[in-house]
Amino acid sequence: MWPEIRLGNIVIPTFFVIISITLTLLIIYLSYRTDRDHKNRQQAFDLALILMLASFVGGRLFHVFYEEWPFYEKHPLNIFYFWQGGFVFYGGFILALIGAATYTHLKKISFFEWADFFAPLLALGHAFGRIGCLLAGCCYGVKCDLPWAISGRHPTPLYLFLGESLIYFFLLYYEKQIQRKWPNTHGLVFIKWVLLHSLLRFYTEYFRDDFRGASLHLGSLGIWSISQVISFILIIFSCGFFISKSAVYSQFYNRRAKEN
Repeated sequence: MWPEIRLGNIVIPTFFVIISITLTLLIIYLSYRTDRDHKNRQQAFDLALILMLASFVGGRLFHVFYEEWPFYEKHPLNIFYFWQGGFVFYGGFILALIGAATYTHLKKISFFEWADFFAPLLALGHAFGRIGCLLAGCCYGVKCDLPWAISGRHPTPLYLFLGESLIYFFLLYYEKQIQRKWPNTHGLVFIKWVLLHSLLRFYTEYFRDDFRGASLHLGSLGIWSISQVISFILIIFSCGFFISKSAVYSQFYNRRAKEN
């Protein structure tokens, strides 16, 4: 772990160094994808800015009001000390989703078309963000004696980095398949990312040992974190989305077969 960089009297959190580098690379990648796919650059960068700001604010607020509210209630100014850490991915994801949906609605453009476009960037950004978690020493796992253990614990940020990286490469392949088979269909790439990310996150949560707010006792289902509950809801939604799309495609191909 390497939580901070010291330059004389200046202390820079490693997490924010990684996030800054990641965002810079993602902006370059965004520009490349925008030109490659002939997208509207103004809308692409507007959405990118909304996603960055909303995920920052949402991630911070979820941490403040769900994970550590007793502390921040007594020390309200610390809410603004974001450089001390304290962000929740799903809080940022939910607010970013709302922000993007609001923007696309006001602009009268397709939310799912842009969601598909951003899906690989979301996967890649999340993957490299977990490197920041690993260096900062947060989101750590339960104790274990496995050969790849770090400080005697499961390196859960590394699990998420590797898993999300695989998801990213799969999305690139899946994106090409969708463009070839169903070029005018939107939402499949984004919902596929939501499904795969949620499955990865749900499973990885069992190996985490850091404090993430109150756990939920669900009887025979065991004890779930709030992230597992959100992941489970997203898994159900994603499966429902694909089932509904499968029915539509089945009707389409049956109609084409009869016409031919």
